[in-house]
Amino acid sequence: MKKIKIGVLGVSNHLIKRIVLPLQNTKNCEIYAIASRNAIKAQQFANEFGIERVHDSYEVLLEDPDIDFVYIPLPNHLHLEWVKKAAMAKKHVLCEKPIALDTKQAQECVDIANKNGVKLMEAFMYKFHPLWIHVKDMVRTNQIGKIMYINASFAYNNPAPDNIRNKKDFGGGAVMDIGCYAISVPRFLLDQEPDQVISIHQKHNEFHTDTLSSAILDFNGTHASYTVSTLSHANQYVEVIGSSGRIRVHIPFNTYVDTRAEILVSTGQGDRTVTFEVCDQYGLMFDAFATSIINNSPTPVNVSDAVNNMKVIDALFRSNETRKWERIG
Repeated sequence: MKKIKIGVLGVSNHLIKRIVLPLQNTKNCEIYAIASRNAIKAQQFANEFGIERVHDSYEVLLEDPDIDFVYIPLPNHLHLEWVKKAAMAKKHVLCEKPIALDTKQAQECVDIANKNGVKLMEAFMYKFHPLWIHVKDMVRTNQIGKIMYINASFAYNNPAPDNIRNKKDFGGGAVMDIGCYAISVPRFLLDQEPDQVISIHQKHNEFHTDTLSSAILDFNGTHASYTVSTLSHANQYVEVIGSSGRIRVHIPFNTYVDTRAEILVSTGQGDRTVTFEVCDQYGLMFDAFATSIINNSPTPVNVSDAVNNMKVIDALFRSNETRKWERIG
């Protein structure tokens, strides 16, 4: 079967470290073209990884009639602009998270995609890992009882002032970069939106981004909490606590691609470690999105999820200012 052809905007570090190799092993899609304002960098990347076409601008790539969908791994503040331009060029779009800088922008992305009849999905890759599919199945079949609370931690130490994650105007900061995962997970597991949230942020004196953020999300009695940081020792985990059991996901997001993933399940029967075959969640995500294009079927994750996640993020930023519980909406 002919593979879906992907055009990529920019030669980002994320693309090099996490995307290009999985896309050499996908069933339904392949990187066909790369565009960069740095033509030399783009050509070197194409030569290294066997990319067929190189374009010297994003606009020219969007005009390429052979490209089926566009992947946008650009900094957060550029997402809205290039989702719009890709949609108007009649290209389907897979955009890195978060899809935009706020709810208004996220809805603009959805509206322009719908207007132009193209598919749009936010790239939360963890949802495609068998580990998370298994955890969700355990939750929805009450294998650890009623979910009482979910707790997440996600952190790294990046003090570089020139890094995009530390630039406020670029949509940097802990909540936008990694807090969005901790917000997405309980929504994903519970199939529910929080009623209200409360949050407190620590801001960097120079960067003016949030470098430490903690929050509570109230899901009508079930609580989700998290702490995320861009200036702490690297760590990540998620714990799901039910009335009759517990699930701990040791590496929930940056899951290793060359090692079996595992979770610890504790119930009245005892503790057990559940392991999962080696896989790459990015490749699985790209293939799933490509399949929806091939079959002209709904995207595996509806883009409304991106808007709803951003509604929670907006409420958390409001809460940090008001120091009060904020309703979602």
